[in-house]
Amino acid sequence: MGEGVGNDASLMPYISSCSIACGGHVGDENSIKETLRLAKQFGVKVGAHPAYPDPEHFGRKSMQLSNEELEKSLVKQLTLFLKCCEQTNSAVNHIKPHGALYNDLFHDPSKVEVFVAVMNTLFPQAMLYCSPGSLIEKEAIRSGIHIKREGFMDRTYNEDGTLRSRLLKDAVLTDLKQVGSQVLSIVKEQVVPVFGGEFIPLSVQTLCLHGDHPQAVELIQSVDRLLKLNGIDVH
Repeated sequence: MGEGVGNDASLMPYISSCSIACGGHVGDENSIKETLRLAKQFGVKVGAHPAYPDPEHFGRKSMQLSNEELEKSLVKQLTLFLKCCEQTNSAVNHIKPHGALYNDLFHDPSKVEVFVAVMNTLFPQAMLYCSPGSLIEKEAIRSGIHIKREGFMDRTYNEDGTLRSRLLKDAVLTDLKQVGSQVLSIVKEQVVPVFGGEFIPLSVQTLCLHGDHPQAVELIQSVDRLLKLNGIDVH
């Protein structure tokens, strides 16, 4: 959230936590504070959503930064977020990397090392939202960071548990029934369909919907109804 899409207030009633852009792919001090206040109004937990410093591609293109460059960018984003949290009296619940950085942290040991070190320095008590089976999941656990394994309701999976590239067809789910089916598979069966029709195990504690999805509000309302019909507590 805090990405300038304009739907944050409509999404807040249906979620339990949100990840707020903090200046990498988009966002500034004003947008962060505005989103923090909105989250407080709706009783939604907040977390930082750091990204590659690449507004041109909305943080969704991998960047070959040096460890020093990546660290500098992460520290800048997370320090700004922490400042805004202090000024709005907001407690930091979690950190969740955004876009291409999230994907790269699935398997890139150098970037994982940098991210975990920065997180341990600036937010040692915060949780990390991450993909099951990812390298950052293993390193975070090893270093004492609390994690929540995350599943995506609006994205297509590959057989190795990574997300299908947005450059490829059918990477983003738009059909309400398909999204609902994927959500129930994850929540009730602890499996997720992969591109091609098979299923892989996926045990998670939180579900993500991208706020910039063109049907985000419609999707989250539909999923909320579906979960309640199945007797599942969304919070």
